Amino acid sequence: MTKKERSIEDIMLRSHLWLGICAVLCTWGTFVLLQRPVSFRYLGFVLVGTMTIYSLHSVLTQKSAQDAPAAVWPALVRGTLILGAVVTVILYLFLNRINQLILLFPAGMALLYVFPVYRGKRLKDFPFIKIIAIVLAWTTVTYWIPVHSISHWWSETGFTYLLVDRLLFFFALAIPFDIRDIQYDQSHHLKTIPNTIGLHNSQNLALFALFLASGFMAMGMEALGLDGPVKIGLLVVYLLLGAIIIQLKRLPGPKFYSWGIDGVLFLYGFVLLLLVK
Repeated sequence: MTKKERSIEDIMLRSHLWLGICAVLCTWGTFVLLQRPVSFRYLGFVLVGTMTIYSLHSVLTQKSAQDAPAAVWPALVRGTLILGAVVTVILYLFLNRINQLILLFPAGMALLYVFPVYRGKRLKDFPFIKIIAIVLAWTTVTYWIPVHSISHWWSETGFTYLLVDRLLFFFALAIPFDIRDIQYDQSHHLKTIPNTIGLHNSQNLALFALFLASGFMAMGMEALGLDGPVKIGLLVVYLLLGAIIIQLKRLPGPKFYSWGIDGVLFLYGFVLLLLVK
């Protein structure tokens, strides 16, 4: 990799642009899967909002400054945070009222995740709340917003199955990041699944959640009468995530998580955009 290519890679990862793109693809694919009109204004909000909240987290934990020139990458992250916060608020104001109200939930959790909520403690300081907050926030942004416009969606078992599928999918996706952060969490006395039951058991739990997710996904697709190729395509994505989770025992570097695991979200959305008719 050339110096220029490495610089582009660093900018995409440290500004969280890549994660924002992955979030957009996953959300866009969900709109298409549910046969809902795609709101590109909302997708813009997802892109900038994801970059902003993860940049905020990076600034407060200073993780993005690791292995980088101190005067360069923190400035990039802070710039992303400031500009992103302004753009996020502007885009939020142009969303419809129902979406604004729903998004208060993940936005509130994202802020309380890094700012003290009770006796100087953040949400992430409470046992196992870290992963619950992440799963609920990502499910709300990528599934609840697209599905809520369907009248009485909760009475249709297919949509309910897909909701459970999405919750379990993000749970399986989040455990690897807790494995990555196990030393950081232990040093800060944060009780998470990996530093409670160990790496191997955490892998097994993630794989079991992914297995359940694939079952609910298949039942949801069948209940909604969706084509077989879509189901098969998503099963391939789930198998790929399973293979990635198995590789965690080798303790890969940070970029493995960014490109590999975050990339599963990109692939998830790409498969839906490609195969849903």
